[in-house]
Amino acid sequence: MFDELQSLVAQFKALATEISDENAFSNCTSKWVDNLDRGIKLCEALPHLESINPGQSAQVSELETIALGLWNLSVALKTKGMVSAVSNAKIRHIAFWMLEFCGQCFENESNLKRLIMMGLKTGRAWLDGNVAEFAEKVLFKSEKCIQRLRKLVIDKNAVNEDSESSVKEKLEIEQDLFTLLCYQAETFVSLSRPEDALEQMLKAKELLPKFPKEASFLSMLCYNTGVELFQQKLFAEATVWLRESYELGKGQQSIGPKNQARTLRLLSYVYLEYKQDENIQNALNAISLANTEHCHPAGVFTKLKIVLLQNAADNVVKRACEELLSIPELTVDLSLNTLQTVNQYNRVEIMTWLIEELLKRFEHSPDIGKLLVTNAEVLLNAGMKKQAKEFVEYCITAHHTGRPLELSIKKRFHVLFWEQAAASYEGKDFEEALQWYNYSLSLYTQSDTGDLNLAKLHRNRANCLIATHQLDMAKEAIEQSVKNDPTCAHAQYICFKLALLENNNVKACESLKKLCELASTDNVIASGDSLGLCGLVALAAQQALETDKTEAACVALEHLSNTSTDIEQVLTSLRCLIRLKLSVADKSTEHRNEAFEIISYIRMGYNKLLKLQDEDNNRNQFVQNEANWLMKIAWNLALQYEDEPLQMKELYTLCSQLLSLNAQDESCQSRQMTCILMSAAACLQVARNTNEEDKRKGVLEECLEHLGACRELYGRIRQHFIGMPESHNRETDILLLLYEFEARIHLKDPGVENVLEKALTTSGPDPKTFETLAAIAIEPPAHNKNVGVRALKVAIRKHLQAKQPDLSKCSKLFHSLIQLCLSGGSAQDISGKQDAWNYYMEIFDLITTTQLGEYPEMEIVWLMTKAWNCGISLYSCNKYTEAEKWCGMSMRLLKYLPTFRNNYQDHMSSVYADILAKVENTAKRPSLEMLDVPV
Repeated sequence: MFDELQSLVAQFKALATEISDENAFSNCTSKWVDNLDRGIKLCEALPHLESINPGQSAQVSELETIALGLWNLSVALKTKGMVSAVSNAKIRHIAFWMLEFCGQCFENESNLKRLIMMGLKTGRAWLDGNVAEFAEKVLFKSEKCIQRLRKLVIDKNAVNEDSESSVKEKLEIEQDLFTLLCYQAETFVSLSRPEDALEQMLKAKELLPKFPKEASFLSMLCYNTGVELFQQKLFAEATVWLRESYELGKGQQSIGPKNQARTLRLLSYVYLEYKQDENIQNALNAISLANTEHCHPAGVFTKLKIVLLQNAADNVVKRACEELLSIPELTVDLSLNTLQTVNQYNRVEIMTWLIEELLKRFEHSPDIGKLLVTNAEVLLNAGMKKQAKEFVEYCITAHHTGRPLELSIKKRFHVLFWEQAAASYEGKDFEEALQWYNYSLSLYTQSDTGDLNLAKLHRNRANCLIATHQLDMAKEAIEQSVKNDPTCAHAQYICFKLALLENNNVKACESLKKLCELASTDNVIASGDSLGLCGLVALAAQQALETDKTEAACVALEHLSNTSTDIEQVLTSLRCLIRLKLSVADKSTEHRNEAFEIISYIRMGYNKLLKLQDEDNNRNQFVQNEANWLMKIAWNLALQYEDEPLQMKELYTLCSQLLSLNAQDESCQSRQMTCILMSAAACLQVARNTNEEDKRKGVLEECLEHLGACRELYGRIRQHFIGMPESHNRETDILLLLYEFEARIHLKDPGVENVLEKALTTSGPDPKTFETLAAIAIEPPAHNKNVGVRALKVAIRKHLQAKQPDLSKCSKLFHSLIQLCLSGGSAQDISGKQDAWNYYMEIFDLITTTQLGEYPEMEIVWLMTKAWNCGISLYSCNKYTEAEKWCGMSMRLLKYLPTFRNNYQDHMSSVYADILAKVENTAKRPSLEMLDVPV
């Protein structure tokens, strides 16, 4: 144990050195604060008295010296105010704890008195630092010291109890005990132990006969405790302490009537807070007593409040008010509270009388404005509108005739007037609302130009004037509003409403455009109206629609569709726009082009629906319904304007995109594929109609993209829906081939040959398909002769392979084939003529092997004439042998003309004889006339 105490002494010594370091406590470093906390923990480690032996007295003495040094340091630091209350309490705590330990070893009266003094000061220091837990510990030890000192004094004076010195010593001890009890009471209150605190206070009260001068101290302690308990909402406990405070303060000059009255006022208030119905009489008694002690405005006001709570008669309430008015210290603010309080209890007559008295009382007060506006409020709250208006008019007149209202009072009047006006407007009493707004306007001056509130006031007046059909005055009001706030969207909305009422469509559109411009620049409505800018434009659109102002409605709806963040509002606006544009287009062909604006609306709707579908899966049904509506519009519009292929292409593309938002069943996918095919067809039509090479190339490439998408979709349909009719499949395959063929051949794409090959391998293509392919290849701007010839040959073969060939169609194909071979070539074009000759031989075999009349006679006439002219052309070039071959073919075909043979036979026989002669003897070429080839 010796080593343990020695170690503690060494630690305390080192700690005291660090605590006493001037630089450390001057800067109050965190290390210094930590040392204080470490010192408190070391105090708790001090051993018990029983474990100390006489041989350790040196260590105890050294410890006592350290403690006294620390105590002196704390006194110096407190005097200079160099550390906080808590830090000072910690130093004192360490010093006291150490000395208390040492005092047990060397206990005598002097040491005990010193310890008691130090303990009380340390406890006070902890209370000042709001650390009640440590205060309790210190005060407990101090109490033990007092008990030990009392025992020593009693034992010493056992022989002579009544001696003067003995009595004095006992009084000193009881004085310390009184202080200790007061501190303990305060400590227990802080620790939320009001019962223990009351016990200590009553013990201290028992000592008052010996220390009558301490009654005022104990009275203030009871008052402060009552306040703290009241703040903790411990009302029952608070009443006990406050009553004790009042009783203890009686006759104490240092307390005085003012403090006594203050205690009683608080006691009255506590009664009102605690079981008001049971304690209201106690509250009245307390406040009446308080007013008797010292008449204070707050006390008289509380009494008035209590009699009102008791529902006392008017004469009782009036006497309380008169009592309040008689107080010189009465202020305007308290008067206002009094008015509000009386008004709450509907004492109309008293309130009216009180207002008049207060206005007289404060007639020349700078705060008279507060009473004026409060008077107006009270009259309105009491439902006395007529009197309120008369009073308001009196205030306004006084304001303009030498008794101006302060700015803050004017603001309160404005708020009051606007509240009344808003309530009247809501109740559809527009004349009443206008009157209140006019009251507000009368408080403004010419210097207030540019005031945004004034701008809003004029707008509100304009609305009232419109509602009462005073349009000219409404115009003036809104002009003033715009003058004060040119960037207000709401003002333009009112201008728009006025234009609608005057049936001025031009002015309505101008105002609405300005409104939309202001909304687009994200201006905030200066009036602070809760109606947002988009909502304002939407309201304007609705009113334009209701009054059949189509142009104005379109302006508003287009703005909403372009700027609103509410997708549903955008879609609603687009629906209205589409209907309007369609109705305008239907009325007159002059407005037909307006219908094409619908394409952009439909595209915007599709983009919004696509975004909504991505953001919210729960809105799928809504998305599908909207998409179907837009798709039907696009489809019907495309059918209606088939003579506009560019727009038709866009519309069919939009149809397919909108269908993609629906559930992908067989029906939807089939419809989608149809739309894509129609888009591809429209692309081809645009290409046919344009002379611009870049545009033609663009739409043809777009056509190929559509065809690729269609084939992909078609593949999915065939894979998942096996029951599709074969005829439908064949028709779709052929259409895809035809469209791709035309696109590629016009793009001069080598892939066109692959398309033709694909057509050859497709199951079941009829000759008509290849006839169409040939016609596409031959027509400008393709002019692809080779592909055309090949397609024609396939078509002819298909016809001839039939069980009953259609020779009429077959003859026309041969006609085209021979025309291709012989057209554009000179007489020296041997290759073309040879191909044509081969086709002639096929035709001649066909004619000779069929019954007479099956091959169309007019086609035979054309073939005969074409062969004859070809022969004559060769003859003119001195190619007699070739000429004889072609003319001979013409002569052979002549035999198969039952009707027209006589028309040609004589002339052809004569000429043919000459050709034969020329061939034989190469005689001089006769002059021959060309035959006319029938068309």
